[in-house]
Amino acid sequence: MYSTRMNALLLPKPVLKTIHKLLWLVFILLNSACEQHPEPQSAVNKIATDDENSLIFLVHPYDTPSQLITRFQPLCSYLEKQTGRAIKLELASSYVDQIRRISNGSADLAYMGPTPFLRAQDHYLKGQSQKLIPLAAEAINGQVGYHSVIVVSSGSPVQFLRQLKGRSVAFGAPHSFSSHYAPRTLLAAAGLGFTDLLDYAFLGSHERVALAVLHGDFDAGGLRQSVAEKYAHREPGLKIIKTSPPLPPHLIVARPNFDKQVAGRIKEALLKPTADFAKAGSALGTGIYFVYPDLSLFQSARKVVQAIEAKTEVPEQW
Repeated sequence: MYSTRMNALLLPKPVLKTIHKLLWLVFILLNSACEQHPEPQSAVNKIATDDENSLIFLVHPYDTPSQLITRFQPLCSYLEKQTGRAIKLELASSYVDQIRRISNGSADLAYMGPTPFLRAQDHYLKGQSQKLIPLAAEAINGQVGYHSVIVVSSGSPVQFLRQLKGRSVAFGAPHSFSSHYAPRTLLAAAGLGFTDLLDYAFLGSHERVALAVLHGDFDAGGLRQSVAEKYAHREPGLKIIKTSPPLPPHLIVARPNFDKQVAGRIKEALLKPTADFAKAGSALGTGIYFVYPDLSLFQSARKVVQAIEAKTEVPEQW
């Protein structure tokens, strides 16, 4: 009886052969995998996965998250390779969040506009011996700095700033120089203050200002020129009715008490870029590179900010 039951459980020979071949194949694959030794990680790979000692590079939310990541991740990768330190890109939740974190040392590096930089130095670090350390200034096509503009939709009858009286105007973030303080100064030069407008609002980013004007939610908006130009040739598009003088540049800064040797390597990598910078520079934007920071350029911006915040007359020369 025993042999009869065993015979009943036996599989046909072709099936057994197939199973045998499969088992043998699995054995060979497993044995091959065990014998292979993984390649040692390169220095760059070790850096990229070293989260514990990563330097945090913080960017304020002046554009959409996807755009900011695309723009700044290659720069972080370039600086990693040049410095031998892991650098982690993080997006601040707001302009204030960036100012607070770079000032208190919870971020190590930052890409900062004029107002956040001045706010950190003059307020968050007021009276402190250690301030933010400017490492490099952004230049575009041979010009250090950039421009702010006031725009209307391409179909708007508005051609001059004075025609915005009784109309609505959109701004970016309150701490943005090019989408708040500079447009406010342009309006003031035309004799217009907030009380002369039908309404106004802070929308948080340059991109939102552009879209709000395009969609007809606001009659006009103040924002960075490079963002406005992206929508200039659409239908409907944006029409620039006023352009500011050159504004102080954006800066790459380090937190107070940052390691001097690492700061030196970052500064050299930005001011004397190697061939590896090509990809990072292209991602940042056409014609963008870095130069030695001239802090005298920020004195006029400081006066504008102080005048607007004190609700006094805006300086004629800025």
